[in-house]
Formats: sequence, C-alpha cells, structure tokens
Amino acid sequence: MDVFYLRRAIERLRDGLFDSVAVKRLTVEEEHVEKYFSEGLKTLEKEKADHLCICGSYGQGKSHTLTHLNQQALSQGYATSLVQLDLREIPFHQFSVVYQSLMEKLCLPDGEKFATAWKKCGDKKFLELLDAMPHRFRMLLTAMLCKNQPIPQKQKSLKKPKNYQPKKSSDWLERALIGHDLPVAHLKNILKDRDIEGYKKESLNCRGNPPYIQMIQALGKLLKEMGYKGLVLFFDEAESITQGRVNNRAKSYEILDQFFQSKESVYPVFAFTDDFFDKVDHEQYHDDTKEKQLFSQDYAQAWKNLTIARLKKFSSGGWEVLQNRLIQLYSEAYQIDLSNQMIGIKERLQNLIDKYQNQETRFKLKALVNQLDIETQRYLLDV
Repeated sequence: MDVFYLRRAIERLRDGLFDSVAVKRLTVEEEHVEKYFSEGLKTLEKEKADHLCICGSYGQGKSHTLTHLNQQALSQGYATSLVQLDLREIPFHQFSVVYQSLMEKLCLPDGEKFATAWKKCGDKKFLELLDAMPHRFRMLLTAMLCKNQPIPQKQKSLKKPKNYQPKKSSDWLERALIGHDLPVAHLKNILKDRDIEGYKKESLNCRGNPPYIQMIQALGKLLKEMGYKGLVLFFDEAESITQGRVNNRAKSYEILDQFFQSKESVYPVFAFTDDFFDKVDHEQYHDDTKEKQLFSQDYAQAWKNLTIARLKKFSSGGWEVLQNRLIQLYSEAYQIDLSNQMIGIKERLQNLIDKYQNQETRFKLKALVNQLDIETQRYLLDV
C-alpha cells in the first residue's frame, strides 16, 4: 500500500480520529459481531432485512466497530451511511434532521455520489414501483432525470418568484433531495420548467417525521433497483435517544420501533450502551392519571427479542495482537525498523494500556502512537 495512506492513518490516530486503513489493519476479536452482521446482510439481500444492536460500555470500541462494519458493507456492494446521533445537533426524534445527515453521508460502493449515480443509471420506471415514496421526493427524483424545457415566448414575461434562477435548478434539486429547504414555489417552477407531469396531484410539503422515514425505506428499494445490494444504516451514540425529555423519548421510541419491525429494504445497525436498555425498562408506560398515554406501547416488552451483539473486552492476547499490528503499521508508514527495540517498546506500550484501561479505544490508540513517536526519536538519536 502507498506510504501516503499509511502515514495518513497514523496521523489520524495521533489526533484521536479513526481512519479506514487503521480500522482495517487494527481490528481484532470481533468475530462474533461480524457473524451477526453477516447474517443481517443476508436477510437484506432477500428483502427481509433484520436489525442489529451493538451493545458495549463507554470506550469499549463501538464507534470503531461501526466504522469497520461500514467498510465491510461497502466492499461487498452495499450502500451505507454512518451517522453519529447527538441530542442537540442530530436528535433522533427530529427525523428530518437525521434524514439530512444520513443523505449527506450516504456512500456508494463505487465511490459516486447518489445524485450522480441516479442521473447516470436512474429510471422513472424505478419510481413507479415505490408507492410508499413521499410525493415531494418522487417529484425531485423525476425532475433530476430531466432538463429544463425551452420557455415559450409568451411565458417569458410571466412573473417568477423572487430569487428563482433556472440555471441553478439542478443544484437546488440535489440539495432538496438531501433534505435542505427549497420553497414550494421554487420547486413548482422547476417541475413546470422540466415538464414534469402529476406534480399538482398531491402536496409537495413534508410535515413531521413520517415522510422522511418513508423516504429512507423507499431509498433502500430504489438502490436495489439501481444495482446495489441494499442500504445499511449505522447509528452511533444511539443511547442519546434516552437522554431527552420524556415526550421526545416517546417520539424516538416510535421511530426506533419502525426500524426494528420493518423487515424490508434497509438494514439498521445501532450502537447502544446498557444505559439505553435500563432507561427503556424503567419508563412509565402506563399512567392511570392521564387520559392519553404518552407511549404508544410498552417498548420494554416489545423489544425483548432484539438482535443484540455485545462487545467483549479485549483479552490480553487481543491487546498483544493489536500492539504488534500497530507497530507494524507504524514501521511501514515511516520506513523504520524497530525490531531491535521490540521488547522494551512492547513493555512501555503495555504500561500505557494498563494506565488508560478505562479510556475510549481511540484515546488508547492515540497514547500508543505518541509513545511510538518517542521510541522513534530515541532510535534516531541512537543511530
């Protein structure tokens, strides 16, 4: 592999970030999680998609695991998107925000953007198969396959909405598909200019969470029609769902239950801590003092049979394998031979692992890379 990519991997680890090369080279002891994941991919190919909940404590490597599984899915021909949920920035109960993040981070196996792939191999016939796709998104995708028609001389004098610029129509359509705001008046003019039929039959607005959830499910089917194996969604920090107010938790649980129960075209993978399940188990699902119940069902009971893969703590042998792989990766990246100092280096690295045993995996890796930097300086000074 090119030294540039190896060095970039080390530099990102040094900054406490994940890198695709590092994830591929350093992932160890995840066979049981990969087994669950592989089984889920098979159900997706049969259009009977399951779900997967990856459970582990803080710092146990859930984010690393999701990144690793994301790479596996892409390499096998699946479209993927990995989103880090956050109560303030990407709250699950506001799924329009989640949808936008999912679309912005949507990756295809061939490396193309979805809009580019759709314009290249999309077909209106694909959309005819998707009854559940919201009208607004159906019109957006249809319009992306067409070009502006020449404007008759009589219509040139007609007043257009302020700031409407036909030359930017393609950009507006792509942004609107991702979830950015596009005024309905502008959208109607684009659809009219591109001679799209049927856009007046239904409202072009999307209100609430349901249209965005429906669009994600429809997108999974659409991607299969386009030649991809399916859509795999990764939700990191999913325990943030239980950190909001009770009415927001109720909305989030309802959305989450739809992902758990929908056995069709999207394979969702969630990373939780045990705090999430503890909160779900202790919610007050029935309140006799209120006429209308906040929760639509007892989710603690409904989710008793979820597919859960629990991360195991690294064994001493696992950490030893990771150390060896990291030293090898570092040596290849900087073209340096540290074999003569291997015993001392591994001893000092192990001391760091023991010292930071309760820290997140990425922080441990950051500390190990910093120690290897020190070892390299010692080696160069000795030389």
